[in-house]
Amino acid sequence: MKVTVVGCGNAGLIHAAKIYEKGDNEVCLLKTSQTNSAYFDKMVKDGGYRVHDLTNRGKDFFVKPALITRDAAAAIDFGEIVLVMTTTLQHEDVARLIAPHVRDGQIIAMCPGYMGSLIFKKYIKADVLYSEWETTAYNGRIVDNEYVKITFYNPRNAISVLPVSASQMVLDKFAKLFDNTHYLRKNILESAIHNPNMIVHTIGMTFSAARIEYSKGEYWMYREGFTDSVVNVINAFDKQKNEVLKAYGCEPLDYFEAAKWRNEEDLNVDAMTSFRSFADSSNKGPMFLRHRYLLEDVPMGLGLFVSLGRVAGIETSIAESVMTLAAALLGEDFKAQARSVQYLLQRDNPSIEDVKHAVEG
Repeated sequence: MKVTVVGCGNAGLIHAAKIYEKGDNEVCLLKTSQTNSAYFDKMVKDGGYRVHDLTNRGKDFFVKPALITRDAAAAIDFGEIVLVMTTTLQHEDVARLIAPHVRDGQIIAMCPGYMGSLIFKKYIKADVLYSEWETTAYNGRIVDNEYVKITFYNPRNAISVLPVSASQMVLDKFAKLFDNTHYLRKNILESAIHNPNMIVHTIGMTFSAARIEYSKGEYWMYREGFTDSVVNVINAFDKQKNEVLKAYGCEPLDYFEAAKWRNEEDLNVDAMTSFRSFADSSNKGPMFLRHRYLLEDVPMGLGLFVSLGRVAGIETSIAESVMTLAAALLGEDFKAQARSVQYLLQRDNPSIEDVKHAVEG
């Protein structure tokens, strides 16, 4: 397959590398922002980038994309699959950028999604399929602007498809690209609400704000931030989250059980033991509060969740409280910035049935 990866940050380069590693695929990289331009320029000069893959016995290899470009027309024309690996904050800009070049029959995938398919649908007139992921299949980072290190993978990676009638066909394609991608969520709403970052990033950051600022980078959020009391907050959030999911006909799922399902080969492991093990192996950070953990996951994740709860008449007080605290910490109006279901559907008073119809296609 030919795959265009939109976004040349950590997630984009890692997933492009895993696609390229398969050997039967061609990859194109599309740069859409000015961040980390130095590494992008290095890739252009070198014709690719080095990878050190700890998920594959420390394998070292060189990724040589067929095209590395800022030219949206050339990049979108290249791929039968377009994998958008930017933050969800960039969805609107990316949708406008690529829409004139999208053709019938392509698959547009977003990782993460947060129901961003409905934004792309506003701009793209071609007959395409959409896919959303709740989280990345692989994790890692660009090291010292020299190489990409892949550090972790999820043994199970679930995706959703719009329209849902095309779910199995789209899943079959992604299963050929990523060995761990063999699982479906019911629809893009279920994927959005099962995004772990909506809970763990936002609660972890707001409850550790003073520690993050005081430590000036000497902080491990997953190790330090999730004490028993903070876990109680996650569990309280979970109860409200699952009521919202049930209201839309989706599967309720405990946060820590979901994390175990994604992260563990052996599902007999206790969920909290799995979470603590993941925390012990996690990287240091974040170093500051104005971080995507709040700037993205509060308005895009919590904002969407709260709006879904209001349509369904379900209490979302924990999410609303975290939004309020995060807004006060950063001096941001996250309610105004929120990716609400009203905005996505372009309706002031959508019903549950309106939402279900939109996410099922």
